[in-house]
Amino acid sequence: MTDAPARTDRSPLSRRGVLRAAAWSTPVVVAAVAVPFSAASGGTIDASGVALTFTGPQWSSEFRLSGVLQLSQAAPTATTVSATITWQGTGSNSAAQGLYLYKGNVPGGDAGIVGWATTTGAPDDQLHSVFVFQTVIGAGNSQTPVVSSYDGSTANGFMYGAETPNNGSAFWDGVITIRFTAPGFADAVLTVPYVQ
Repeated sequence: MTDAPARTDRSPLSRRGVLRAAAWSTPVVVAAVAVPFSAASGGTIDASGVALTFTGPQWSSEFRLSGVLQLSQAAPTATTVSATITWQGTGSNSAAQGLYLYKGNVPGGDAGIVGWATTTGAPDDQLHSVFVFQTVIGAGNSQTPVVSSYDGSTANGFMYGAETPNNGSAFWDGVITIRFTAPGFADAVLTVPYVQ
């Protein structure tokens, strides 16, 4: 295996260009468990049906989401579900904290989660320490899709973890954490490490 190529640019266009050139994705093993975070009325959120995959070449921390989030019981009333996404750099990238959400190149193509609203952070190719997305599960329902999209395609990576330049090389190692919350339900946490 050869060393990852050195990258000194951080322009959003080059990241997107690299993503478009990649025609493969590498699945990762995820840990999705119900974690009590706030008082719950007996229900739990199950994120085991949600997958986070890295979509770029081996030296890129671009990723996408797919799958379905499940409530253990049907929502008694319309229930707002939040997904709080954070990135913590590790190893040679431990100084990097933050994520980019891609600004679309086509009308209506801004990155996000299909059917979810971006409430914290923005698809502006700028570094943010946290992103929050929200959707509403209607009364009597117990699940919602969690599928990301960028430039009108659910196959594209929609978000990118920040990197640390060091002596002409850039490092992308880190951990992505997604905490799913809803009133009356115990949280679910999806934690996925990335090591280039």
